[in-house]
Amino acid sequence: MRQVDLRQRLIRAAEQEIAACGPAKASLRAIARRVGVSHQATAHHFEDRAGLFTALAVEGFELLLSRTRSAVSGVPVAGGQQVTAAGVAYVEFAARQPTMFDVMFRPELLHADDPALGAARLAHRALLLDLVGAAQAAGWAASVPTEELVTIGWATVHGLAVLQRDAQLTVVPTEVELDPARLLVVIGRALGALV
Repeated sequence: MRQVDLRQRLIRAAEQEIAACGPAKASLRAIARRVGVSHQATAHHFEDRAGLFTALAVEGFELLLSRTRSAVSGVPVAGGQQVTAAGVAYVEFAARQPTMFDVMFRPELLHADDPALGAARLAHRALLLDLVGAAQAAGWAASVPTEELVTIGWATVHGLAVLQRDAQLTVVPTEVELDPARLLVVIGRALGALV
């Protein structure tokens, strides 16, 4: 078995183990068992469990970045439409990759100072800054500082993603449809109206 293949297999096994028993109980031994290798074999790729979880988080940020780029491709800048499309991609990512999404935002599970993790986070933030900046240049929420608008938007979308992932939007009794994609359009309009 090639070492690159083993590394990827360990990352996939970590994702499966976390999904099965939660991150607190996902041990390197159990992950290695899923792959059919010894516990010591993990040390060739990851110094510890946090190193393996960090690799999973890096992969998550890279996948989120790719999906966001795809989601905004061909979408008009005007009216913050690309910003809304990026928000929809974020919520969909959280719904489709719940384990990866959870690990990405749990600093106690990761090596927070890992250079690859830092670069992946910054790349995603840079894309959001570019999208919001372009929308502002077209007149959308132009009076709000870009960094602030990105943070407000991210906080809102992340909260919506967590509520959707945890099925909280379906347990709230309401006469209004709480579809995340539709809510993000409303959020985009509200942010665009900020003065």
